[in-house]
Amino acid sequence: MSASLHSLSARILLASLLLVLLFLGSSGLYLERSHRVSIEAAQAERLQLQVMTLLAQADYDSRLQMPTEMLEPRLNQASSGLYARVSGAGNQVLWQSHSALTLAAPWDGAPLAPGERRFGRNGDLYRLDYQVIWQTDSGRDIPLRFSVLESSAAVDADLATYRRHLWFWLGGSTLLFALTLPAVLYWSLGPLRRLAADVAAIEAGRSERLEGPYPAEVRPLTTNLNRLLQGEQQRRQRARDTLADLAHSLKTPLAVVASADPAQPAFPALVREQAQRMQDIVDYQLQRGIGGGQALLHSVPVTELAERLCASLAKVYAERGPTFEIVAEGAPQFRGDERDLLEMLGNLVDNACKHGAGAVRILARQQAGELEIAVEDNGPGIAPALRDTVRHRGIRADTQAPGQGIGLAVAGDIAASYDGELRIGDSQLLEGARISLHFPA
Repeated sequence: MSASLHSLSARILLASLLLVLLFLGSSGLYLERSHRVSIEAAQAERLQLQVMTLLAQADYDSRLQMPTEMLEPRLNQASSGLYARVSGAGNQVLWQSHSALTLAAPWDGAPLAPGERRFGRNGDLYRLDYQVIWQTDSGRDIPLRFSVLESSAAVDADLATYRRHLWFWLGGSTLLFALTLPAVLYWSLGPLRRLAADVAAIEAGRSERLEGPYPAEVRPLTTNLNRLLQGEQQRRQRARDTLADLAHSLKTPLAVVASADPAQPAFPALVREQAQRMQDIVDYQLQRGIGGGQALLHSVPVTELAERLCASLAKVYAERGPTFEIVAEGAPQFRGDERDLLEMLGNLVDNACKHGAGAVRILARQQAGELEIAVEDNGPGIAPALRDTVRHRGIRADTQAPGQGIGLAVAGDIAASYDGELRIGDSQLLEGARISLHFPA
């Protein structure tokens, strides 16, 4: 592929010029043909009028009689460009105009039915034949064919003039379009140049997001990029926070080891004790660092994912025999990474299986510009006083049940990365907990 075709402007310019040339070229051919058909139809009507004039001047008794001087002056002049002839049975020439005396033209033609006419072009002459049956006063039926020929010079000159003017204006229009198209392209692609400049500003550290405004066609791209940037910023912030917390937490055990006397018999046990403590701190901080940004957004059917998830958890909690009910209003779609939705919904349904009494209900609906996914159970629920604290990592409402207390925190963090939120309430139907995720549609 040519290097110039790697440019979007060059592609649009080349494609536009080719389309314009194709469109104007085909339009020119169509207009020229239409004009030719129009003037040839007019020519046929003029020759028909000449035939009618000949019929009006003709008389037939024992033979055909025509005036010495015809009403049409050109028929009286040799080589005038208008010629007429009347023939009888077997193409016998009964009369021809003075103008046709020196004309060497093929007058013969295929037979015609009475009242039938035939129009066409023969070389540089247009010809119209008209067949009639002339009934004489004595009652005889005489077949007569009236033929009129006219030079095509006037029609050809008209067509040449029309063609010249047509292609002049079409060519001028193409040239004007070609001259103005680069300016139109430069103006139209301005938002892409501005987007490139904004991305460069982010790379240089002068900006943190794409501010816009951008056209509607570019807005989905900038929205996704801003989500990716936001996710990356959140990952970096989590990494910084985790490293800072880890460093701060390790100061104490390191100081204990550093201040101890290696010669003391209890020193090895002290080192083992502090090493175990540091391992616990590292594990804890790694749990706090769980999370990630978003991949490119896709539309994920919520119902299908919920069905797969329930099928898997039914095997995990087979001893408890939980029952799952999935209620979907319409066809709700989650716009994001399927793995994120699986992580969020998996944590909520898993908690419902652990802390509920066997019944789990999943509701998904999309209305009023919002996607809501709710998980309800028939367990003891979550006390209002604990609903804020259980959102934090390592905090659990039920310390007797197994777990690390990070499920709700992970779900809340992922929901926040999509500009969503996690809400905790009571289930009116199952009288247990109701955990719901809300996302802008």
